[in-house]
Amino acid sequence: MKRLFRSMRAATAVEFALLAPLFFLMLFGIIEMSRVLWAQETIEEVAFATARCMSVSDQCASEAQQRQFALARASHSGIGLTGADVVLLPNADCNGVPANAVRLTTSFASPVRGLVPGIPQKLQAEACFPVLS
Repeated sequence: MKRLFRSMRAATAVEFALLAPLFFLMLFGIIEMSRVLWAQETIEEVAFATARCMSVSDQCASEAQQRQFALARASHSGIGLTGADVVLLPNADCNGVPANAVRLTTSFASPVRGLVPGIPQKLQAEACFPVLS
């Protein structure tokens, strides 16, 4: 029996078996949280670019053009938005300044949502840009 307790032949395999699940959970948790941050930053950029386009560009003269601009910009960045995900707020108030605002909402699918806490199901962004007149 003493020989069995002194044997170290399988110690590495046992240690790996105990630590591997925690290691992989942390690894994939970091990857998923990075994806969340990337997607959030991307929709914030799309919201800002759309609000800016509404304020300064002839490319976004009509509501349909504004919505199409937001959808194209998001698609180009790899984010799938639908027309219902884009809320245009012309003539909004942004800290007391007349502005155009955009609110975007999109769902975020994650295969590890049940294992890693804090991963949101929906991402939202709102941006405004002053009306230049």
